Amino acid sequence: MSLSLLRWMVAGFALHGCTGEHRIVRVVSSDYALQAPDSVPAGVTEFVVENRGRVPHEMVIGLLRTGMGSREMVAAARENVRLRVLSDRYLTGPPYGAIFAWPGATSAGRMTVDLRKGERYALLCTLRDSTEAPQHAALGMVRVLSVH
Repeated sequence: MSLSLLRWMVAGFALHGCTGEHRIVRVVSSDYALQAPDSVPAGVTEFVVENRGRVPHEMVIGLLRTGMGSREMVAAARENVRLRVLSDRYLTGPPYGAIFAWPGATSAGRMTVDLRKGERYALLCTLRDSTEAPQHAALGMVRVLSVH
């Protein structure tokens, strides 16, 4: 094998990844809801957020504990549970990350997660409109994503 062919192959793996193709899931945020598919196939998935609302929004994603869902997510937000302790309430471990979108814009960044078959993931917005306002999740800005 020539050195140039080897370099080309390595560059291809670095550019496209070794795990094959990934999909893009567009999450649409509004004041105060998240729209996303109910379920997606397992595998490497890239998330992007489009904000159709009038205030900034984020999408936090984390692995849900068995038996937990939207009800527990909203209840924790109404109790002002902080992001760093969501694993004490309904996540398995810490959140994977968050991406932000300004009103009328699509997130500049994207988040890539290797979704596991048979698992459920929490999608939520923990931002507030002011220091006294409730978290957006407390207003129902949550979504459960199932993986098949």
